Amino acid sequence: MINVNYIEFGEKISDHLRSLRAELHSNPEPSTFEEITSQIILKELKNIGITDIQTGLGNGKHGIIANIAGGLPGKKVALRADMDALAIEEETDLECTSKNKGYMHACGHDNHVAMVLGAANIIYQNKDKLKGSVRLIFQPAEELSPEGGAKSMILEGALKDVDAIFGFHVWPELPFGVMGFKEGPLMAASDHFYVNIKGKASHAAGPENGVDAIVAGCEYVGAIQHIVSRNISAIDNVVITVGTINAGTRYNIVAEDFKVEGTCRTLSPEIRDLVENRLKEILEGICKVYGCKGELDYQRGYIPLINDSEMTKYAKKVALDLFGEKYVQDVKEPVLKAEDFGFYLAEKPGSFIWLGTAEQDKDYWPLHNSHFSPNDEVLYRGSAMLAKLAFEFTESNK
Repeated sequence: MINVNYIEFGEKISDHLRSLRAELHSNPEPSTFEEITSQIILKELKNIGITDIQTGLGNGKHGIIANIAGGLPGKKVALRADMDALAIEEETDLECTSKNKGYMHACGHDNHVAMVLGAANIIYQNKDKLKGSVRLIFQPAEELSPEGGAKSMILEGALKDVDAIFGFHVWPELPFGVMGFKEGPLMAASDHFYVNIKGKASHAAGPENGVDAIVAGCEYVGAIQHIVSRNISAIDNVVITVGTINAGTRYNIVAEDFKVEGTCRTLSPEIRDLVENRLKEILEGICKVYGCKGELDYQRGYIPLINDSEMTKYAKKVALDLFGEKYVQDVKEPVLKAEDFGFYLAEKPGSFIWLGTAEQDKDYWPLHNSHFSPNDEVLYRGSAMLAKLAFEFTESNK
């Protein structure tokens, strides 16, 4: 067993991680435009001493891959951090508040980058003890559903020769410092659908001369809700949400067009197929009844994020060894939020871990909220965990 005090190393770089995260947080950039973010990452990698670095990768060409080779032969493990921010106006009172008006790190990607860089620092300081190698993946465009950034990084070789991959997400539904683990499905597939129902316009006083797209469209919106309650088992987690409706041009005209946009969240390929098919069948049936024409554009986005059982057991054991039972928790149910880390897990065994940020007696702010900003004390803990995960995997028989 490698003799490294990961917590001690993490604590030593804690202040530096705070500064690093502050710089990242104050420079949020949207998907595919992470130019300053990539410059910050590249500068830090070079300061650590890492020289095996590839830049200009992925969607927008701001992704980075770096490798740390150990002093002994062994396996290759990857650690991934996402980089992009959200189109949200920040409302925190932080000194490092966003300099980029209208954008904010409201999903914790600044934390993820800082933690992986911290892990890289710890690993590099002890690289002579490392068996095998560690790959660091800094991925753009995680928020760019349905395309995302993971697939483009995979195509550029992010997983070449990798034996396993791990990632973190800060999670405000878990107590501060607690790490959440779940074997199997953890997060959902995220699909986007557009429906256009076309009727025939007429004067509102003579609806018999037209075909009312609003009446047909409202019937459709109501009918598709029954997919979840009547076509799918009650024990399966599925959501079909209509987010926008646009119809009509004037109060005294029978509407010719009714447009619907929404999302579907599922946890298995079979149910995903069923939902898409039923959306199409119901549209065809309603259009036949009302004399309309209908089009469905169903865009498949992120696949379900399914953790490898063996890798999740391994990661949980690492957390227990490092932090004890108080800071380890089993996640009972998957959530219907989505994450393109699932594409990595479809290629290689690995696990995606939640890191709790909720603090007692402090306001709760969810992900994608303009007030979201975890306590920086979480950073060194995440870095220590990722470093230990990587080190011990490379010398394991997993």
